[in-house]
Amino acid sequence: MNILAVDDEFYALELMKNALEEVAGGSTVYLCRDVISALAVARENKIDVAFLDIHMPEMSGIELARQLKLINPKINIVFATGFSEYMKEGIDLRMSGYIFKPVTAEAVKTELENLRNPIEWNQEKRVKILTFGNFEVFVDGNPLKFERKQSREILAYLVDKRGTSATYNELAAMLWEDREYDRTQQKNLQVYIASLVKTLKSVDVHDLILKNRQGILVNTKIVDCDFYRFLEGDTRAINSFTGQYMSAYSWAEFTTGYLENQIAKIK
Repeated sequence: MNILAVDDEFYALELMKNALEEVAGGSTVYLCRDVISALAVARENKIDVAFLDIHMPEMSGIELARQLKLINPKINIVFATGFSEYMKEGIDLRMSGYIFKPVTAEAVKTELENLRNPIEWNQEKRVKILTFGNFEVFVDGNPLKFERKQSREILAYLVDKRGTSATYNELAAMLWEDREYDRTQQKNLQVYIASLVKTLKSVDVHDLILKNRQGILVNTKIVDCDFYRFLEGDTRAINSFTGQYMSAYSWAEFTTGYLENQIAKIK
């Protein structure tokens, strides 16, 4: 999904950026502070959703929406503003949604889930993760090479958590079990996480690992994973499970037991 966000106010655009990073992982986001840049982006890329401020100096968001619809009649327009008096004009433009500032991730998520012209997200997933047997990661069909084994294990652990956050204390306990989480371990953990992010960036994967106030998590929306497909009831994934799950990691035994129980129920 290609998303355009336009606002001449820096702080407001940052809020929108943060919200999109949280709820629209896997999408390509273009941020513009002026309408000229926004129109240039729209002419060069097929924009699926545009979040537009209304009060802007060169051209109002209403007029910008009209111009964007000339470029792509199927574009979803969502106005993000602190004013309600433009609601009628937005309706006349067949807008997709209307968000009041300050923008929140929850409001953005609601609009993306209820677009006027629905879009299929992440039709082609570049990242493929195998968990049945050993833990393996492929990007564009090629195996991903990790600089550090700890970075690989951190990613495996995040995949196992299925998109829920892992705190830094939790990650340390996973890596070092009963050892004290002191300043040295804190530094080491940051090194391993930075190495993981670097490895992903080297293959142009920038949004697999997300951060929030609780810690870090894996963006499940952009991966094709046998474990996730198993949980969704995919027959091929279910048949591919032979009793082994991330066999190199002792902490994965709990999930292995869960998967075996699911298989027993099916039979």
